[in-house]
Order: sequence, then structure tokens, then C-alpha cells
Amino acid sequence: MNSDGRESESIASEEDFHQEHDSAGVYGTESAGPGSTTSESASASKDEVKEIQRLIGRETRVVQRLRFVVIFAMLLVAAAVTTATFIFLANEEDSDFENSFDLYASTIIESSQFSASAIRGNCNDFAAYVTSTALLMGAEWPFVTLADFEIRASNLRQQTNAIGVIIAPTVEETQSKEWTSYVLQNGGWLGETLFNAFSPYIFFFGPPTEEGGSNVQLGGPTPYSPVWQMDPLPSYPIVNFNLESYEEGKKVSQLAFELGEGAVTNILENNDLSGVFPAVTSSSSSADEPHSTFTAPIYDILDKATRKPVALVHVFLRWNIYFSNKLPEDVRGIDLVLENTCGTTVTWELVGKDAIYKGRGDLHDEKYDSHRVTSSFDFYDDLELASDLGACLYTIHLYPSSALEDEYKTNMPAILTVLVGCVFLFMIVAFVAYDGFQKKRNTKVVVNAARSNQLLTSLFPNNIRDRLLEPDDSKKARNSKSPFLNNNKGQLRSFLDGDYEDRREPERPIADLFLGTTIMFADVTGFTAWSSEREPSQVFMLLETLFSALDVLAKKRRVFKVETVGDCYVAVAGLPEPRADHAVVMARFARDSLHTVQDLVKRLESSLGPDTGELGVRIGLHSGVVTAGVLRGDRARFQLFGDTVNTTARIESTGERNRIHTSKETAELLTKGGKGHWLRPRNHLVQAKGKGELETFWLEINDRNGPVSTTSGSDGTDIWGDAEVTDNKTDRLIDWQVDVFTRLLKQVVARRNVVKESSSLRNVAEEVLLWEAKKGTTPLSEVKEIITLPEFDASASRVEEDPENIDLGDDVMQQLRSFISTLALMYRKNGFHNFEHACHVTMSVTKLLSRIVMPSDLNYAEGSSVSSAERQSDSGSNDTNLKRNIASTLHDHTYGINSDPLTHLSLVFSALIHDVDHTGVPNATLIKENNALASMYNQKSVAEQNSIDLAWQLLEESQFQDLRKCICATEPEYIRFRQLVVQVSWFPVCDGCFYVDRFLTRYCNGLFHLVGCLGDGHCRQGTEEVAGRSME
Repeated sequence: MNSDGRESESIASEEDFHQEHDSAGVYGTESAGPGSTTSESASASKDEVKEIQRLIGRETRVVQRLRFVVIFAMLLVAAAVTTATFIFLANEEDSDFENSFDLYASTIIESSQFSASAIRGNCNDFAAYVTSTALLMGAEWPFVTLADFEIRASNLRQQTNAIGVIIAPTVEETQSKEWTSYVLQNGGWLGETLFNAFSPYIFFFGPPTEEGGSNVQLGGPTPYSPVWQMDPLPSYPIVNFNLESYEEGKKVSQLAFELGEGAVTNILENNDLSGVFPAVTSSSSSADEPHSTFTAPIYDILDKATRKPVALVHVFLRWNIYFSNKLPEDVRGIDLVLENTCGTTVTWELVGKDAIYKGRGDLHDEKYDSHRVTSSFDFYDDLELASDLGACLYTIHLYPSSALEDEYKTNMPAILTVLVGCVFLFMIVAFVAYDGFQKKRNTKVVVNAARSNQLLTSLFPNNIRDRLLEPDDSKKARNSKSPFLNNNKGQLRSFLDGDYEDRREPERPIADLFLGTTIMFADVTGFTAWSSEREPSQVFMLLETLFSALDVLAKKRRVFKVETVGDCYVAVAGLPEPRADHAVVMARFARDSLHTVQDLVKRLESSLGPDTGELGVRIGLHSGVVTAGVLRGDRARFQLFGDTVNTTARIESTGERNRIHTSKETAELLTKGGKGHWLRPRNHLVQAKGKGELETFWLEINDRNGPVSTTSGSDGTDIWGDAEVTDNKTDRLIDWQVDVFTRLLKQVVARRNVVKESSSLRNVAEEVLLWEAKKGTTPLSEVKEIITLPEFDASASRVEEDPENIDLGDDVMQQLRSFISTLALMYRKNGFHNFEHACHVTMSVTKLLSRIVMPSDLNYAEGSSVSSAERQSDSGSNDTNLKRNIASTLHDHTYGINSDPLTHLSLVFSALIHDVDHTGVPNATLIKENNALASMYNQKSVAEQNSIDLAWQLLEESQFQDLRKCICATEPEYIRFRQLVVQVSWFPVCDGCFYVDRFLTRYCNGLFHLVGCLGDGHCRQGTEEVAGRSME
């Protein structure tokens, strides 16, 4: 219809065109007037119009034919493409379906083969283990009972996914009476209930009685194969059941003996022994599903040439376990058919992670036979021999189902086909519309061309017209190509090729010479003495904090960190990127490093203890030529070499604490850089090892307006928070004491939450009465020959909350700080018995307590605290009981000192208060001068007793009520804490040394020796020796 319509339009247009030209011809004739010229012109005009009409008609017919051809071709292409699209997408879905099924089938088969191999290998290995264990026990079959059978059998069940394991020894008829006695003597592993219910005689089930009940009879086929040890324990007493009376059991037993390895039964349901296990009886659906038994022979010896079968191990298998968890949860619809050579076939449907039993027989959809995937389920090493002996050989067949296919069959092919058809339809419609538009346009063009041609014909002769209308000759394309100008790329490529070969030389070193560098050595002063009194974690906390801050500075200053050697930080400026101002950059970096270390050591004193704030840094700078590169090999790293490095080390070692020492070479570079005002010459030459006398300078950059933000990140944020750094050493020591006691109090609270004090102390009532009777007396009168420490509680440390998660509360923390601050004020500022000395004592006690082995840290290899007899007796127990026994033994040997947080707290508390209000005058002088305190304390341990009373009175004030309750929540805790503090604190020692040794030696059998004033050099050596002997 469209073609007809367009053709009509074309004809109509031509008629209009003819009418226009006809009218024009009449008008020309009339206006021409009479004469030959006019008639000739009219005749020529008519001839021209006819020619145009002829051309238009011919063009119109050609275009119409071509239009029909194009439209027909587009329809054919649309039909072909849509059909091909549908077929292709449908085939893609089929291909995805087949590929997915093949992938799932491959996974199932691989897993099944692995399961079969695991069953075969583990069962045979278990049988060999039983043989070797019996040989080690020196027991004779059948009178063998494995002590660790439950553990071994449980492991075997986990390895093979079995539901039960049974050992059945071979008992000859002549051994039946002796076997009955043995069973009665060794049947305790069954538990009281089953032991009282099982039969000590070998039995079997005969034909059912007339009433339909079970017919239990003694004996049965010989040699007997009674059920003995089994795991898990049976649901009803099956021990001593003669497996020789069980047809499948007898058949598989003979097969296993003939093969010399494990064998598997036929597929069984309900009527086999698997129903005695709880795993089956607990689920009715599981009991209905197919089972089999894998039976492996047990021999008297391991030598294959002379061994004899003496028992059997029966492993009961539930088939659906081996086909479960093989598919993703969203995949469903694979039929698994299991058949064997014994004529049994069963079918499961695999749906996600479940294997649903469909029933006996091959129940798969036959239309998917072409997709079948088959594999053997091999239980035997020699399949040919097993087949000849009549063994059941298993085969797995996998088929897809309509459910699986439906997951891949969608409406997408049809939808996409319709979309493709719509696209082609739109293209055809667009083509027709465009063609109609072009036709109208072309008609107008032809009409205009006819008019132009008529105009030219009327104005010019034909030959002139033809020349005017003749198109210009097309110009020939100039294909002039400029010659190729070679550049340097070829040469560069050749050079790079050669360089690449050089770079492949394996022995070429990675090194370079740098002519202008400045090296800095920064060594922490006082570090050796400080670290000798700290725990390793504290030492590394200091170094990591300092060096991390310097690393941040180095990045900001564009200084290259080379390495750290011990407590020495090595950096260099001027490499790997050379720079002219390396000396100035390094000077600023050294200045920032010095200020950073000074700030950080004061900040860290609250967490790392006394004397941390007294640490400093000694910095040395030197400039010169250096060789730098990577020294390859094990632990390869970037290193510096040359005399400049050695000289820098000498400059640093001859410097002073908290000062920057520079060489003459560095000073000259700084002067050239306009920084000569930073330098001050040293008043004398320094003697450097290997260098002689050197002229050096002090670097003093006095432009510090406050703490340098060396610990800030790239965004300027201070990583230490907003805490102010105080120069008051006492305040820093108080902060550290608060941190120590906070950790101890958290441990006390954590242990209190899981342990009841009344259960951990003996004779609490007697202790309370004794405490009430002694109130108002001196601390010395409270000292006892023996004090009671908590008994060992194995579960406490295992179940208690992490102390770091304990919240003491704001009130306790405020009172703790106030209490320690008050104690600090109560200390007098004499040369030795001051608050700083008490902090040293606290630190020493804490350090030595941390060195005591915790109960969880000991094992058999570390000591002989557990005898060999105990070890042998523990061999059958589990790991939990073993660890508990070891921890209990260690607790007894250490008297619970470090396993009881309250005892630990009391020792540290005693160290803090032991010299409160000490005048610095020895007790002998006080007694000689008849001091009032000496009379009050009966001329004995005057200063020590006074310190205890003052500190205790302070603790009992009402303002410290919450702190006191946190330390001692109950009266027994309060009494025990007081006893421990008194026992430790009162012992005086010459030279002002504070010892806990006498307390621990007298009441803890000399376990270890604690020295309070380890800050005194004359005490340290003896302390370490005593502590070492105590640890041994």
C-alpha cells in the first residue's frame, strides 16, 4: 500500500509538472506573437519538456523497483537475524546448563572418590593402630581393651563421617568362658547403666518367636565375633552380640580376611546394626536411609607374611553424608544413582547442601540419559581381585533433572528475539519514511532542474548550455609523500637495548657516590642504665615512640632515614635526591629531633616509670662524600659507607647530652648557607678515635617558641592529644604510680567477679576474731609466722573478664590519684627515703613480680614439677585436665603470689608506703635518742611501723571510701590485705634497703627475692643472684 501510495504521489507530481510546463508553453506562444522565431522557441520548449518527462518517468520506475528490492531484503535479514538470535540464546542456555551440570558432577565425583579413599585409608590405618597398640600393651587377643579407644574412634568417625565404630575380636569356642570373665572385669567403659544391662555371654538373635518377639540365644556360629568396644555408646546393650550370626557381617568379614584389607557390605536398610547408634536412632528419617558397613581386619602382628587375623573393626557408614554439602545452597535438581555389583540400586536427589533419599531403584528422569556422568566409588586397591572374591563394587551415576534445567531455561531468548525484530521493524519503517521524504525532495529538485535547463535553453545556444552544465574534470589526487626523516629513536632504542643487557648482569652492584651529604647520628643518653631496669615491652615502647616521631619529622624535612642501630638513629640529607642545602636541612632536622625527644621522654614518664624524663639525646652532624647503596644478600638493606660515616659517629660520641655537635665541614656549609649565627665554636679540640684532634662546633638554633609539632601527622594533628607536658618530676611520678595501681586494681576486680572470697580462704571466722582482738596494737604485733593465701582455682583465670575492659569509675580514679598525691606529700625530701626512691622500689617490685612464671606458662619440658608417674597417669586424660594439673602444681610451688591479684597489689602497695614520713634517721639513732616514736613502737622497727600506720590511717579516711572498697570489697579481703602489707613492710635492712625477701623466705620457702631499692648500685647484683637462684 505504501508503494502504491508513493507511486500515486509521484504520478500526481508529474502531472502538476506537465501542467506547469504546458501553461508556460501557451503563455510563451501567446506572448511571442506571430513569426517563425516565436514558433521555433515554442517548439523547442515543448521538446525540452518532453525530454524531462521521459527522464523522470524512467528514473521513477528504476527507483520503485530498487525500493521493493531493498525492503524485501530487509525483511529477509530481519527474519534471519531474529531466528539466529533465538537459536543462539537458546543454545547458550543449553550450554550453560550442560556446563554447570558437568562442573557440579565433577565436584561430586571428586569429593566422592576422596571420601572413598579416606574411608579405606583411615579404616585400614586404624586397624594397624589397634594391632600396634595391642603389641605395645603385651596383651593377647581376644583379651584386649584399648584405653584411648573413645578418642581414636571419635577421630576415625570425624575423618570418615561414619556414624559408629565397633571392634569385634575373634573368640574361639574354647575361650568363651574366659571371655565372659574378661568382659565382666573390663566392661566398666560402658557406664553404670549399660554395664548393668548388657549380657556377659556371647549371644545372637534366632528366628522370631511365635508371639513375634525377639529370640535371644547364646553362642552362635563359631569362631565367635562378639561386639566389644564401640563408639559412640549404643542406644541399647549390644555388647557381646555375635556378628558371625549376622549374614552381611559374616560375608564381609570373610571377604576382608581374604583380601587382607577393608571391605564394604551391600547397601542395607533398617535391618542392620547401624540402628544401635544414637546418630541414627535420634532421627527417624536417617534410620530409613541406606547404610553400609566397612569392615577392616585386625591382625596379631604387622608382618604381612606371618600375621593372623584376630579381630575386626566395623565402621558404619550412612551414605547420604557422603553426598551432602556438595552443591551451593541455591542449586537443586541433580539425581544421584548409586548401584553396586551385588544388584542393589538406590537414588538420591541433591538439593543444595542436602541429599534427599528418593528410594530403591534407578529413579532418575530418563530424558536426561544423554547427560549421564558415571564414576566408580572405589573402596579397594585391587578392584579385579575384589570382584573375583564377590565384593560389592559401587558405581555413581549423575543425571540432571527438570528442576536444574528450569534454573537455566528462561524467557530471555524470546524476549531478546522480539526486541531484535522490533529493531528491524523500526529500521524498515524508518527507511520507507526516509525514502518518501527523499522522493518528494528529488521531485522538487528535478522540477527545479527542468526549469533551470529550460531557462538556460532559452537564453543560450545548446553548445554553450552544455559547456555550462558540463562538470569540471576531477583533479588527480596528489600522492606526493615527503621522504621519511629518521630521528634519534632508533639510536635511543639501540642504546636502551645495550643498557638492558648491562642491567642484566647479575653481579653489578646497586650503589652510587654522593658528593654532598650531611649525616646525623642521634643516640639516646642514659638508655643503657634505664633499659636494664625495664621490661622488654617498655624498652621497645620507648624506642618505637621516639623513632616513629623522628620518622614523621624526616618525611616533613625530606631527610632520608638510613637505619636505627640499638638506641641510635641514623639519617642523611642529600640523597637519594642530591640537594645543595643538605647541611641546613639536616641542622633543622637535628634541632627538631632534639626538641621532640625532650618532649616525649617527659610525656612517657607517666607510663614508663621514674627516670624516663631524665633521658636525653646526643646528636652529631658531619658532611662529606658518602657511598650509598643496597648491600644484597640475606636481609638486604640500604647502607652508607665511607669516612664520612665514621667521622659522624666520632662527632656524636664526643658530644654532650641534649646538644647538637657538628664537625668543621658541616659548620662551613652552614656558614656558606647564611646560618653561621647558629654555630658556637667548642672551647677546645676533641680527641676522636682514629681521627686525632678535631675542631668542632655546637649547633644552637634559638628559634623555638614552644614544643615543635614533631609528633603531629601530616595534617598537623598532635598524636599525643592535648595533654600538657609538665616539668614537675613529682607529678610525672604520681601519674606513673596511678597507672601501675590502676592496672593492679583492674586485675583484682576481674578476679573478684569470678571468685568468691569465702571459698578461697580457710578459717575466715578465726581470722576475723584474731583481727578484732589485735585492733589498736602496733603493726609489729600483727606479724604472724604463717599467713593463709588463696587456694588454686583453675577456672578463675580461664573465665575471668579481660582486666583492660574493667571500668573502675571516675570516683575510684580520682581518689586513687588523691591518695598517691597525698602520700607523695607525706614523704620528706631527704637524700634517700623520699618519694622518688619509693617509686624506684615500686618499679623494682613490679619488674621482679612480672618475671615469676605464670601457671599457664609451664609445660612438661620446662621443669620437673610433675613426676614421671604423674605424667604416665595423665596420659589418658585430655589436654584440659593436664593443663589444670600443671597450673595447680606451679601455683603450689609459687605459693600463689603472682596468680592472686590481691597479693600482687599488696606487695606493690607496701613498696609505695614503706618510707612514708621517714626522717632519714636510722632506727638505732631514734631508739638511742629516746624518740617519742621509739617509745610508741616498743623500740622496734620504728620508722617502718610509723610508715605503715600513717599510710593505713590515710587509706581509712572517709574521702577514700570508694578506693578502699575497690581494693577490699569484703572483710576477709580487708584483713588479708592488711596482713600482707604488714608482713612485707616492717622488716628493716641495713643501708636503708627495703627487702621483701624475709617475708617471702620465711613464709614462701624462699621462692624469690625482691629488692625494693634497686636504684642503689650496691644492692642490684646481690638481688639478681638471689632472684636467679630462687627461679631455679
